[in-house]
Amino acid sequence: MNVKKSVAMLLAAACLCSFTSCADAKTSDEWKAAAVMDEYHPNKTITGNFDSRLAAKCVNGTFVGKQIGDVTVWKGIPFAEQPVGDLRFRAPKAPAPSNRVYEAYHFMKSGMQSIDPDEKASVYEQGEECLGLNIWKNTQGTDKKPVLVFIHGGGWMSGGTADSLYNGYNFANDNPDILVVTVDYRLGMLGQIDLSSFPDGAEFKGSEALCMLDLVQSLKWIKENISAFGGDPDNVTISGESAGGGAVSMLCVMPEARGLFTKAIPMSGSVTQFNDVSNARDQIAALRKEFGANTVKDLQRIPFPKLKKWWGLNVGDIYHHPLKGNSVIEADPLDAWVRGDSSDITIMQGHTANEFRYYITVFGGLERVYDAVCKGKVLNALENGDAEYAAAYREYNDALRTAGRSEADISHAYMDDYAFNAGMLYQAEMHAKNGGKGFFYTFEKGYDGDYSYMGAAHAIDCFYMFGSFDGNCALGTDEEVELSRKFQRMIANFCKTGDPSTDGLTWPEYKNDTKYRMMIGMNMRAERDPESERNAAVMKMMSIKDSPFLGEGNEKTLIEGAAKLDPEAVAQLKAILMERQK
Repeated sequence: MNVKKSVAMLLAAACLCSFTSCADAKTSDEWKAAAVMDEYHPNKTITGNFDSRLAAKCVNGTFVGKQIGDVTVWKGIPFAEQPVGDLRFRAPKAPAPSNRVYEAYHFMKSGMQSIDPDEKASVYEQGEECLGLNIWKNTQGTDKKPVLVFIHGGGWMSGGTADSLYNGYNFANDNPDILVVTVDYRLGMLGQIDLSSFPDGAEFKGSEALCMLDLVQSLKWIKENISAFGGDPDNVTISGESAGGGAVSMLCVMPEARGLFTKAIPMSGSVTQFNDVSNARDQIAALRKEFGANTVKDLQRIPFPKLKKWWGLNVGDIYHHPLKGNSVIEADPLDAWVRGDSSDITIMQGHTANEFRYYITVFGGLERVYDAVCKGKVLNALENGDAEYAAAYREYNDALRTAGRSEADISHAYMDDYAFNAGMLYQAEMHAKNGGKGFFYTFEKGYDGDYSYMGAAHAIDCFYMFGSFDGNCALGTDEEVELSRKFQRMIANFCKTGDPSTDGLTWPEYKNDTKYRMMIGMNMRAERDPESERNAAVMKMMSIKDSPFLGEGNEKTLIEGAAKLDPEAVAQLKAILMERQK
């Protein structure tokens, strides 16, 4: 794993390093054995005989998978018409009915993204034909299985289910009662773009958050077809990490997703990831200039390779998160959590213990980013006489100093909360306040090997959720494999019953008065309101209107501030990207 030199890439990426999962999860050696990443091949129509035991008849065709031990795997099943030609930039369209029989042997293409050797999905075949899903079913266990749907991360601009980190085999193999599904969606400018300034822009309603509409369509397809694979359409849990966690958090309060799932597991991703449309205007201006586009139809006629190359060269300069304040996402999605729109969903959410340490080497350490960006925003707020924020900020610092934290640790903690933790905590508080059933966790087990200095940084929980060990970031020792199995059992029990407790380990609900959270690591335990003073200060800072702690464009501000620290590093990254795109 190489830590990137561009904050623009780093802050957005959910798990830029990609790892593998193996074919039989029985011993630690087998769990950490590297799986060869699939080569891309289009799934073909089957006109001859096929094994009916591996076939699932769906609305848009019969799909034939492959058997690996006790697990049947279907890959690359389309859940929508592919968004090419006139469908580019349009809301997803349900797939046409079909009586044909198709292979489901290979992943669909990855969504459009910058090529990065450390991001396996990016070196897989890319294309607009990316709206597909994959299913792992253990032939043992119950006949009508609870369904676990996972949405990959990648900052809304990278990643994909072809990455072997997200191989669902180990989970399905060790938890035979759960049906595992992974989903792809449109990325970057093909997944979120404001077209309202074009004369024909009104035809493309929802373009600001097409990625979210893709995910809603995938859940509609699952609701209608998953029983053909042995899944229970009335017992669906959605999960996701980083950008995927943000998507899950948003789906919990989206009217379009109502009734499509009953439980959710947002991991290190809240609705604070969504941003105002004003941050995307530069993108449209750059597109117009580059391609001479006067209408959306002009944009639709740009060949995919040219669009992809332009995106790869400019990804660090344009905004790429889904946009709010439109027909898909309301002006402030946090308001929906405050109203209690999530209260009918049972939610298990959380984050890692040291989220932002994933980016610790960027520009010489977190302290420099903190000094350039967060500290500047804080001091500006204090100088402008924001007494309420000043009091909360001092309370935050005092709480950490009292706990024995060094000044460096305080800046690390601030960045953890600023970028990830605060939104998760706020959602948990609002969900409980409105009577919703929920559970909260902190994942404490850290990275291994050359990356042990990062601690329990961003995305480490994905290794343990999928049982994907690479022998470096996650070694796959016997103890770590056992931790993975425990974490998986918690998730499996949550999918089954809405309670992640396991034999011998009770996980209390998160309530406003007790604030229990499960500390997931080698010393698994439930703690009542750990770091209560810090969390109370976070909630105060979150609740202040226009708070500099978490305001409009927080990620963009971080990117701009860090780029000023080391413009040469940004220029170097651009040069590398240009070379890769040639």
